Amino acid sequence: MRICCAQISQVYEDVDSAFMRAEEYLASANADMVIFCEQYATGWRSAASSADAEAVKNRWLSLAKQYRVCLVGSYQKPAGDKPQNVMLVCSPEGEVIAEYAKVHLFTPGGEDAAFSAGSAPVCFEFGGMKFGCAVCFDLRFPELFREYLKEGAHCVIVQAAWPAARAADWELLLRARALENRGYVIGCGCIGYDDSTGTDYCGRSMVCNFEGRVIEDAGVFEGGAEWELDAEDAVSGVSDMRKKWGLEALTM
Repeated sequence: MRICCAQISQVYEDVDSAFMRAEEYLASANADMVIFCEQYATGWRSAASSADAEAVKNRWLSLAKQYRVCLVGSYQKPAGDKPQNVMLVCSPEGEVIAEYAKVHLFTPGGEDAAFSAGSAPVCFEFGGMKFGCAVCFDLRFPELFREYLKEGAHCVIVQAAWPAARAADWELLLRARALENRGYVIGCGCIGYDDSTGTDYCGRSMVCNFEGRVIEDAGVFEGGAEWELDAEDAVSGVSDMRKKWGLEALTM
């Protein structure tokens, strides 16, 4: 299985341009799964987008079907007075596999004023592996990742818009979440500069293994991280490591 993180600069409030760039990436990726960063279609800001949520969702589903790939996108799902920041997992047939609403909103940046929080972890299966879902600020809460261990996830996917000023935290936390749960963690981050907020994003999309080591790192340039794996070997490796370190008993 080939998994790619699309490390692309966000295009703020220009959905057509964002999806044009996403399609260019998909056309050349030759991947089984492609992961995009947090709120890629509209660009992340601590305010709700004016873009039509259902239209954004349908465009992700359409791209997944067109390129026959498991596509991990996102959209702002209507939920009462305030939308939710949602990770959307699309099947190669263009159907919804999973939706995860970000549980831990970025309160230091005021995200909680514009969005409503999710309430539960979400797992999905693809290619013989079980994946957990997390979004950006979730990474600072080990309890969520321990829930994914309990649910038997072999890998957790983290979408993010992570500032370059805290790039050291990004790597540290991805590696820690992988090490403490003895599973893989994939972090997909955007790159570029938002002149509206003065935020420079770090990129550094990466894959960490069950020993907490970085095995793929996209660095600070546009492009992405690519991970070629044998799913059967990855699953057995996680299982063996959890058994060795006494974590297997925690899984359901």
